Amino acid sequence: MSGYHTIPLPERRRLRAKMYKKHNLANILTHWFNVACWLMLLPTGVAIITSPRLGLAPQVWQDAFHNLFGSAANLIAFHYTVGLIWIFILSFNILVGFRKYFVPFAISRMLLDADDIEWLKIKPLQMLGFFKDKSLPPQDAYNAGQKLYSYLVILASLGIMASGIVMTFHQYFPPILKQYAQPLHWVSVFGVVAGLLIHVYMGAVFPEEKEAFFSMFSGKVSAWYARAHHEKWYDEKLKEEMEWEEKVQQEVEESLQAHLQETTENIPPSVPVRQSS
Repeated sequence: MSGYHTIPLPERRRLRAKMYKKHNLANILTHWFNVACWLMLLPTGVAIITSPRLGLAPQVWQDAFHNLFGSAANLIAFHYTVGLIWIFILSFNILVGFRKYFVPFAISRMLLDADDIEWLKIKPLQMLGFFKDKSLPPQDAYNAGQKLYSYLVILASLGIMASGIVMTFHQYFPPILKQYAQPLHWVSVFGVVAGLLIHVYMGAVFPEEKEAFFSMFSGKVSAWYARAHHEKWYDEKLKEEMEWEEKVQQEVEESLQAHLQETTENIPPSVPVRQSS
């Protein structure tokens, strides 16, 4: 990470006022659709499997949800209905844009590189109070931690989807699949929730990352935030701006030259004045 702490105050103000688009509308809607579904699926799922032996939640939790939905059957029906909607919407979005959006985005933004590996070695220790003065390697639009969490979410979501379908339509699947579906479902959910705790803390609570949280509403981050936390992406945006300015300047010069040439060609030739003898 560059020494952004030494940037003069006027330049800081300019960078804070300048905004870059980081998330498009589809990303934002998908993110909050996920949030809404998980806010319904997680508490109802815990209520379904709650028992004194598991100790996931007190009995009052299960009783409260059973009373809210009227019965355990209604609770289960609500859970798998929301789950099937979640599966359908996500699958539809990925399949429709798989080649045009998902694959190019994954290749250009989500693959780990050498800087990411080094970041993963340093950042966790800094969060624990060590190596505060050590500079972090520059990061792309998504840092190494976000990339790792995305891998976890993708793998766990596939496990949740597959096991959820088997449990919902259990009558159509062989006993061996039903036997492993439930533990796979629990392990996959636990993996997402474990990463989610860090994700929520870093995005909504950790002071340095507050702007990342609000970008999930506006889709934008300041150039100051981009330079401080995503220097590779910031440099890429600067390069795009410079290329755009050069292109516009070239087009303006070509237009002026064409206009001058056209004006010159349209000037009638001067007629020589005859002098009387």
